[in-house]
Amino acid sequence: MISRRMLLVLVGVVLAILVGLDFTVEHHGAFGIDGTPGFAAWYGFIGAVVAIVLAEGWGRIFRRPEDQRDD
Repeated sequence: MISRRMLLVLVGVVLAILVGLDFTVEHHGAFGIDGTPGFAAWYGFIGAVVAIVLAEGWGRIFRRPEDQRDD
């Protein structure tokens, strides 16, 4: 069975290969920056980081105190 670390390394290698291959494709961006190689990779990564940071912030704001119970 594949360990979690090995799976992460494998996924990272596959993603790196796909980003590298993106430099061989001609892009037709509608806004200029979206036509750059690797745009989908870094845009998706930044979007995921922003979503995680927002979720953590909202969780801290709306979390109940530990001493509060539903009675």
